[in-house]
Amino acid sequence: MIGARLTELAQQAIASRIFPGCVMGLIDGTRCDVRASGKLTYESASRVSETSIYDVASLTKTIVTATLMHCLIDEGRCALAEPVCRYIPEFSANGKDGVLIEHLMSYTVEVASPYVDDWKGDTTLWSFPQLLQLFCAAPLKATPGESYLYTDATAILLGELVRRIAGVDLDALAGQRIFLPLGMRDSTLDPASRDKDRIVPTGYRPDGTMLWGVPNDEKAHVAYASGVQSGLAGLFSTVPDLLSWIGMIFANGRANGREILSPRAVQLMTHDYYPGKSFRSALGWGDGPTYQSLDGAGGRSILAKGGFTGCFMVGDVTAKKAAVFLSNRVYPERPTDVAAWQEFRRTFVRCIFE
Repeated sequence: MIGARLTELAQQAIASRIFPGCVMGLIDGTRCDVRASGKLTYESASRVSETSIYDVASLTKTIVTATLMHCLIDEGRCALAEPVCRYIPEFSANGKDGVLIEHLMSYTVEVASPYVDDWKGDTTLWSFPQLLQLFCAAPLKATPGESYLYTDATAILLGELVRRIAGVDLDALAGQRIFLPLGMRDSTLDPASRDKDRIVPTGYRPDGTMLWGVPNDEKAHVAYASGVQSGLAGLFSTVPDLLSWIGMIFANGRANGREILSPRAVQLMTHDYYPGKSFRSALGWGDGPTYQSLDGAGGRSILAKGGFTGCFMVGDVTAKKAAVFLSNRVYPERPTDVAAWQEFRRTFVRCIFE
């Protein structure tokens, strides 16, 4: 299934130092194929394997946070039309009592806060509980549901919403509701519990410390250091595990003889929730810019999500065809010019869906 063209494309990107190595996977109906290329780092002698564990960054927002929210909705423990402040009372401050769960799920709520407006990546400014307080105290900048804004603040609030409703943190709930029933044995929100040798490093901190087995995201790392999961990033996973999750979506929410998500939840996750608006947003997946940056796939029911560490997933639910690509393109440091990476990503998607 993964032919010479895709293999050559990956090898050319490695030779051009777009990333040191990668794992790519393809699911077409019920058939899957996984291939690995390159090394863990440019300096390493160890090669990437098909089960190498990557920091998948913002794929966490969909695979974990949105999926858990849909599970709780399926169980009747909350509803899309309910106000967020029903479960997070302090969020009602400054006129936000009309913000509904659907607005968080669709990323159509925008708050004004120092974190959103003037955050420079300095994790010493706020602790994770202080970040949550900033969002809860902030006023709205726009009418909820009227415009799309992809922001980590929304994902952090969703993660807190899951914690408040379920009464447990995301790692425990994800293990019970997603990883265990889907057989995602290598997926975790607690990378310290895994074999570090199988985890791919993602770079270095300014002080020279290697980012290896910890989230390469300042906000997620602040949360992880506090013993909680942020909801925005922090998932470590493999291509086979992520293909299992996609296979569940393709099977209308079922896997291994049980229902993981209801058919309604799958519909909400894979179709535009606000048809007729100037933006496109499913409840858990991408917006218009995400689809454009991963162009090449067709159909109305598209899965499209990227993670800045060098990961993305894209697929067509109707055709039951999808691709997963994991790399550490931010190693050894985050590149300032991402044109080569973006062109590789577009070419990869076109090779599969053209």
